Amino acid sequence: MLHQLKSVVVRDNRRKRGALREGGRINLDILEEEEWLNLFRFKWSEVEELVQALQLPERVSADNLIVENGRTALCMLLARLAYPNRLSDLAMKFGWSVERISRISTTVQSFIHSKWKHLLEWDHVRLTPERLAQYARTIERKGAPIGTVWGFIDGTIRAIARPTRRQRTCYNGWKRKHCLKYHAIVTPDGLISHLFGPQYAHTPDGTPLQVYGDPAYSISNFLLSPYQGTQITQDQKLWNQEMSRLEWLHSSTMRMYAFIILR
Repeated sequence: MLHQLKSVVVRDNRRKRGALREGGRINLDILEEEEWLNLFRFKWSEVEELVQALQLPERVSADNLIVENGRTALCMLLARLAYPNRLSDLAMKFGWSVERISRISTTVQSFIHSKWKHLLEWDHVRLTPERLAQYARTIERKGAPIGTVWGFIDGTIRAIARPTRRQRTCYNGWKRKHCLKYHAIVTPDGLISHLFGPQYAHTPDGTPLQVYGDPAYSISNFLLSPYQGTQITQDQKLWNQEMSRLEWLHSSTMRMYAFIILR
């Protein structure tokens, strides 16, 4: 009886694997929501929204004339970024050839960067004084002991291969590897709103606003960090605890997409 039950389970799993693939290739149209989240970190509906929001073309063509539809092309990029995933792993998982995944995902990444790279700079359209003041009020309502912090900053180091030129520029003596370092600011809406460190932010009436970081950061009109030392007061300790509790962690996004593609 147990042997028969095991055989039924094996046959059912084989049928499911066969349904997910057409000629060895995954069928995106019948994946369940949980599978979308696991494979691409987004639901099906969210991927569809991303295709529209990023204004991806209906057909993505790589430089070697490999062509893929926009939705599948974006899925290839999302799967590639969802580290740890080697190209060979993705080829086995999805039935896509290694070359197709590499070419198409790189093409999509280049398209997104070319079209939307201006958003990596300070977004004057979205990050207005009014919006920054609203962020600060939101953080204060959450329990912050100060009403002028509009976001939280943290640095992240992304390892790269040793460059052929200017190696010293990219070498990090602390981590002992070549890498690029970004200072990302996360706002209360959960977005990484800026990638290049603190900026001169203020409310509509000119009041300076700050971002809050760990003890590695200094203190200025636009940057705050915890009280440090062994002689800080109880109030200062409480202030540190409240601010630390409110920090939106950067690591969650990095865990979702830890792979970085460089051009």
